[in-house]
Amino acid sequence: MIQYFKPFTFLCLLFLGINFRAASQETIASKLGYPADAKLLIIHADDLGVSHSENIATFEAIDNGSVNSASVMMPTPWVLEAVNYAKANPETHDFGLHLVLSSEWKNYKWGPVSSTDKVPSLIDEHGYFHEACRSDLNLKEVELELKAQVERAYAMGLEPTHLDTHMGCLAQTTRLTEVYLKIGQKYNLPVFVLDEFLSKEIKETYHPKVLVDQLYTISPEDYSIGPETYYTNTLKNLMPGLSLLLIHTAYDNEEMKGMNVDHPEWGNAWRQKDYDFFTSKTCKELLEKENIKLVTWRQIKEALY
Repeated sequence: MIQYFKPFTFLCLLFLGINFRAASQETIASKLGYPADAKLLIIHADDLGVSHSENIATFEAIDNGSVNSASVMMPTPWVLEAVNYAKANPETHDFGLHLVLSSEWKNYKWGPVSSTDKVPSLIDEHGYFHEACRSDLNLKEVELELKAQVERAYAMGLEPTHLDTHMGCLAQTTRLTEVYLKIGQKYNLPVFVLDEFLSKEIKETYHPKVLVDQLYTISPEDYSIGPETYYTNTLKNLMPGLSLLLIHTAYDNEEMKGMNVDHPEWGNAWRQKDYDFFTSKTCKELLEKENIKLVTWRQIKEALY
């Protein structure tokens, strides 16, 4: 039976703030020039390239808000705008690749970077990626497509600072995670992955530098209570070590409404509220009051790779 990996399940798992054990807090903090008990945080915006609204809201949140990291989806329609922005800020901005194997929206789709005839297990009858993550994909085709996405980024002039995975598709099975780590090793890039998904054999083969102590992202239940409440409590209770706060920033406009038809979770209103909080004075004041130090994947890559 085909198994589907639902993003809600993955995000709830991430929300638990699972410990990452492959690198110690003290080693990371000291290499970045901070004391061992420092609260280090990456505020990371996913899905650059998915729409013009997503792009310009994220640019604004980076330039004038508290967002300090983002990742780009190479197969998406507005990727060139995201790449051009990244290229205009090569030394100061932190952009990774959000590796893609799915296309989740109802009427708004994208497909592989590589030729569809070379990756038939990755696509539906219309040539788009499948709506949800799947575990029955041909691993050689997965590797081919991931390489194509990374190579396209470099060909367009984007030098990524890290790799992560859209909807957690590359973290759903050991074999997919192994391909994911292999890509990171090939391009000498930090790969974001849950330590709990890594077997002893994978660790010994790929020696992944899993660097994050805690990961936080808002769930639908928390959203129903209020994003500002969730984010305020997260920042007030942030633990020492390196944490990643995963968000989505976009404007609640007609473009995003069309993109998010029948999909309110992580949709247009949700992304507007993420934008509102992380461009607010409240957020900046909380970061300062709680003595939280913002760090980037770029800094981590330069320090540890």
